[in-house]
Formats: sequence, structure tokens, C-alpha cells
Amino acid sequence: MRASPTLARSLIAEILLYAGLGSFAFIGLLLVLNLAHELEDLIAVGLAPADAWAVLRSLIPIVAGYAAPVGLLFGVLAAVGRASADLEVVAMRACGLGVGQLLVPTLATALLFSVLTAVLLIRVEPQARLALRHTLRDVASRGAVVEPGRFRNVAGRVVYVDGRSADGQLERVVISDRSVPGRPFVVFAERANFRFDPETATIHLELYSGNMIFDPAETIPSGPADVAAASAPGAVQRLDFEHFDYAFDASPILDIAASIRPRDLPLGELVRRMHLARADALPPQIRRRNVHEYEVQFHRRFSLPIAPLLFAAIALPLAVRRARANRAWGVLACTAIVSVYYLVLTAGERLADRGTLAAWLALWLPNLLFAAAAAALLWRTRGAEH
Repeated sequence: MRASPTLARSLIAEILLYAGLGSFAFIGLLLVLNLAHELEDLIAVGLAPADAWAVLRSLIPIVAGYAAPVGLLFGVLAAVGRASADLEVVAMRACGLGVGQLLVPTLATALLFSVLTAVLLIRVEPQARLALRHTLRDVASRGAVVEPGRFRNVAGRVVYVDGRSADGQLERVVISDRSVPGRPFVVFAERANFRFDPETATIHLELYSGNMIFDPAETIPSGPADVAAASAPGAVQRLDFEHFDYAFDASPILDIAASIRPRDLPLGELVRRMHLARADALPPQIRRRNVHEYEVQFHRRFSLPIAPLLFAAIALPLAVRRARANRAWGVLACTAIVSVYYLVLTAGERLADRGTLAAWLALWLPNLLFAAAAAALLWRTRGAEH
């Protein structure tokens, strides 16, 4: 017997409802994880409300491509699991309808999510990532290139800032400049103001109460010990100052085209660079990357959209066995399935990036494993009905 159109529409509607709720929840979780670490630093360098909205607007479509398959998985587990817990599946079987009748509407819904995931990963995500890089570049031009507590290589200069006051002023600044061959020097300042000139792409550090030490033998400091050695007696020349405008060209670090990653590229450009990388013919202005990185990102955009179909095929036979008493079952099953899938995917990506495993195999391996698991579960469920 065939499932009635009413049953199919009812199941699809319920899956879409729970899938939407699950997707929104997972998007929120991913946004929190991504923003919690970054916002504090961005706010410290003058993140405006418009910048925060631009970051959020870019991050949402980026994380949505990963949230959609998870939402679909949760939707199938919740909708079919509820029907099973409320004995609707038992009643359906009593009317001569097997669990296999639920497979068509479930996979039809999963296909919609697969198409959505493909659009997000292939078209929307690269555009969002590029927009995010532009936003972060603009924020960086207001001071994010100097992060308190870390040594930063900024356009060939090593800059260290010990802290940042409440009004945004930099405290205890160390700069090692080796941009001019044969004339390296180190600058120490008690405090500094950061200023960026967008017309000339020039960063100005207005330094106060410090000194400059010139020493041809000076090395770039890589830690506090090197900084202490630089200020020790015996330097060739020391110049004290009350105010010094230290300026340098920031265009290399703010150049989007030169620093863009394979993950950020539109599909056509990704394929073009992948072929160039295979021929070792990438232009000099493009940062050199291993050809495996391009191959990984190419296969990722086509393998992940298959995940909703596989998640649905696995979730359906699991959900029909749900017990009424176990109310948290759907969340636990969803967490376990997603964790296994992305654990295998992440491990495969890293092996492929190193050239240990072929990119196509690494990125399609989770799908192959889950397809085998789904076939086994569906076969077992169908056999249990006879």
C-alpha cells in the first residue's frame, strides 16, 4: 500500500518545523563559538556597531552551510521519533503501511536541504567570507594589527604591545625594524596612539616617552628575553624622544587578493588556481599554497551537500525505534551522528592537506561510511517488519 498524500505532507511539515528549529539553534551555537573569542579583541580596537552587524551578516551564511545538515538530522529524529513514541508508527503498520513508506517524504525533505547546503557552500559562503575579510581588514586598519600581549610581524616589522588602556591607547610598545638592510633598530615607548591613513594605506604609531637603539648586530626579538637583551648597555647608539611618529606602509597586510585562502575563493577561481597550483604556475602576487589545499576545498563543496540525504537515511530507521520514556534521545542521537561525521571529515581534511590521503577520498570518506551504515540500518528495519 502507498502512503497517503496527507501522511506525506504531515510528515514533511513536521520535519521542516523541527529542522528549522534545529538549524537556528545550531547557527546560534556556531555564532557564539566564533564570536566569543573575536569580539573582545575587535571591540578593544574600536569595533563600531556597524562593524559588528557586518561581521554577523557575513558569519550567518558561512555557518548556515554547516547548520542545515544538522538541522535536517534533528528534524527527522524529532518528527519520526515523536510519531514512534506516540505509537503512530505502530498504527501505521497495523494499516498495512511499512516504515519504508516514510522514506520517500523524508528523503524528499532531505533533498531540499541538500540543495540548500550546496547553494550555501558553492555560491553564498565564498561571497560571505570575502565580505568578512573586508570588514576585518577595515577593523584591522583601526588597530587590530597590533594585539596586546603578542609579538606580531607587521609588514616586515616585529611589534609588541604590552597592553591597551581603557581609552584605547597602547602601553609599553616595542618595535624591531629591519626593513632597511644594514640599519636595523629597536624602538621602545611607554605609550602610543594608533592611526591609519586610508588614502595612503599608511599606519602611524605616535610613540611617546621612549628611545631608539641602533645596532647592526641586533636580531629580531622573538620573546621577552630578546627584548631585555636589546635594551641592555652596550648598544651602538641610543636616541631618546618624547614624541615620535613611526609610520610604515600597511598595504601588504591589508591586501585582500594576496592573502585570500582557498576556502574564500569562488568556485571558478578555486578551480583555476587549483590547475595553476598543479602546474606550479601561480602568479607571484598570490600567496603560495599546496595544491592539496585547493583540492580539499573543491571536494568539500560537493561532498557536504550529500550529508542531509545520508543523515535522513540513518535517522529514519533509528527514530522508529525511539522509546517513549527517553525524551532526550533525539538530541543525543543527533550529537553522536554529527560528531562522528565531522570527526572523520576533519581528520580526512588534515590528512589531505598534508598529501597523506587523496583529497577526493578524504572528503568523500564520511559519505561512503554513512551510506554503508544507512543501507545496513534500512535493510535491518525492513527485515524486522517481515
